[in-house]
Amino acid sequence: MFRYTSEMAELGTTGRRHGARAAALAAGLLLPLLALTLLAAALLPAAAPASPSVDDLQSQARSVRREVARLDGRAEVLTEKYNVARATLDAVNIRLQEARRDLERARVQLDAAQATRGDRLAAMYKSDGYSVLDVIFNLSDIGEAGTQLGYFRSIDEADQDTVTRISAMEQQVEKLEQQIDEDRADALEREMGLREQQAAIEDELAAREQLLTDLDARVKKLLSELARLDAEASERLAKAAGVDLATIHGTPAQIAVLKETMKYLGIPYVWAGATPSGGFDCSGLVLYVYAKFGVQFPHGATMQAHMGDPVSLSQAQPADLVFFGYPAFYHHVGIYIGNGLFIEAPHTGDVVKVSRLAGRGCALICRYDIKLP
Repeated sequence: MFRYTSEMAELGTTGRRHGARAAALAAGLLLPLLALTLLAAALLPAAAPASPSVDDLQSQARSVRREVARLDGRAEVLTEKYNVARATLDAVNIRLQEARRDLERARVQLDAAQATRGDRLAAMYKSDGYSVLDVIFNLSDIGEAGTQLGYFRSIDEADQDTVTRISAMEQQVEKLEQQIDEDRADALEREMGLREQQAAIEDELAAREQLLTDLDARVKKLLSELARLDAEASERLAKAAGVDLATIHGTPAQIAVLKETMKYLGIPYVWAGATPSGGFDCSGLVLYVYAKFGVQFPHGATMQAHMGDPVSLSQAQPADLVFFGYPAFYHHVGIYIGNGLFIEAPHTGDVVKVSRLAGRGCALICRYDIKLP
């Protein structure tokens, strides 16, 4: 028969003690190992996201080009509005200068008339009030009366004319002073508006620059490649236009305008620019070229459009101007070559180049009386 002795009890107690120690030891080893595992996971870099595909990059590049084109369009409109405001302000300042000159002349004439009137009054005072009756009573011959009275009448009429002229001059001076005040206020208001438009243009250009700066390097590379292809296409059009000039039907003056304009291909677009050294915007290019052929344009597409004789597209000839926009405001202008091509200064980031007219939305074509220099 089995008996549970005290030796067995002691062995059981000892076994339980060894098991507890083993469990504690295992736990002590597992916790540091777990901590090391978590630390290693934290230190290891996260898995890189999948690279965008070529299609994704091209899609992004197309989206950026559309946004850049939208910003360029807005800047183009603002630039032409600036040009119109600048020309209007210049006209106001010219009117102000002319009014000041007129005022100065009127004041000189008024001073002279008042001096003449003063001399007459002084002479009358020195004669002690010598009158018509004095003349009659002191006549030695009654036949002299008509002559003497006619003399007095002439003096009196001259005095009256002087008084009338002085009054008219005073009114003219007052009117000119009022006009100068109005023109000065108008010029100041337009100057403030001009500064606001200038700031708006600079904001659009800054947004454009920021958009291009923040792009992924791969998208920038795609955009550069697209720009290179555009430039090559423009160069091909320019070469084609150069070949066409040899056989194109146009007057010597028209061909001369095209040859002169093509000298400036590649000049950078600069808003409000109107010189080869300072760059051109669209109406600045037209202004600069046409001045060499006897046409004095203001700096603004809308004003240039209103100075021309409209013609239909089927009747367009070399050196006609093509306008884009609507009658109240044309935001872009170029110089027609022929064969559906024209020369333009398009927008910021581009240069004076040859472009196709088709699909551009040309709203008006005008002709001008150009003359060979």
